[in-house]
Amino acid sequence: MKHLAIIMDGNRRWAHENALSAISGHDKGAQTLTKIGREVARLKIPFLTVFAFSAENWSRSKSEIKALFGLMKKYLQQETANLMSEDIKLKIIGDVTPFPEDLRILFKNAEYLTENNKSMTLTIAVNYGGLQDIVNAASSYDLINVDLNSNDIIQDFKSKLMTSFLPPVDMLIRTGKEKRISNFLIWDCAYAELYFSDSYWPDFSVDELHDAIKDWNSRLRRFGGSINLKTLEIGEASTGMTQERKKTANER
Repeated sequence: MKHLAIIMDGNRRWAHENALSAISGHDKGAQTLTKIGREVARLKIPFLTVFAFSAENWSRSKSEIKALFGLMKKYLQQETANLMSEDIKLKIIGDVTPFPEDLRILFKNAEYLTENNKSMTLTIAVNYGGLQDIVNAASSYDLINVDLNSNDIIQDFKSKLMTSFLPPVDMLIRTGKEKRISNFLIWDCAYAELYFSDSYWPDFSVDELHDAIKDWNSRLRRFGGSINLKTLEIGEASTGMTQERKKTANER
């Protein structure tokens, strides 16, 4: 597995069921991210991408949003040194322009300090929407001069996305009992295996992470093609995307 993505859902419901404030749930969720991120790095999975704040989260109360911004600052202030010591690169995707200036500066500094780290890339999506990312990429095209039938169009389009530096998602985990991808990494999850957990994110454990990865390893991935059961050969028209998928399959 090269790329694991996680929708960290259920912080507020966990807090409610434990008679705590919503921000207490988010704080516990941040602790879980630290724990799970460290384990993903230990397992030598090179890319971990998490959904921390969606474009739809602006509908929450102003007090909760303000508290979330404060929690993001706290996380960056506490964890940047740990990311350095553990050789983890941090990337931020999404539109951060509406965020407070001091938080934007922390994002930028953490990315700068960790940009040469190699063991794992932790990407945090904030104020991010997969549909808008695709729309923005499409709007940058000069359609008159683009050959839409070219095999290169997939890779060229990918290069215009916020996620251009990321490989395709191999598995998407969503916690919190919901079973949808909620506008997260729509392009990159085209062939991702989906794993839905009934655990709220603050309760998601290293053991359940291992269970999810074992489940992924047990699945036969066809990538939209047919399978020759004698040879496990994937039959599919060759494009830039499918070549990358086949390469991933062969490396497992």
